[in-house]
Amino acid sequence: MTPEERLDRSERIVEKQNEGIKDLIRVGRIVTDAQIVTNSQINELQRAIARLTEAQKETDDRLNVLIDIADRIIRRNGTPPAEEGTTK
Repeated sequence: MTPEERLDRSERIVEKQNEGIKDLIRVGRIVTDAQIVTNSQINELQRAIARLTEAQKETDDRLNVLIDIADRIIRRNGTPPAEEGTTK
């Protein structure tokens, strides 16, 4: 192999490597862009979970009030409270 052929071969190898590097850079950019979108979606999910957690607390509070009312009614053997102005 002549020195010129070796140089041509080396240049082709370098060109292939450069193309590979360019492809890797493109893939890296795509992954970075996808990660930015994913981070945004995760942040939105965190906010939604926080809202759901708060709503669940409110529901729990209301349910506890309802349970207390039902418990008081059951402890009175199902007799409704005396209405004002009426006697038994």
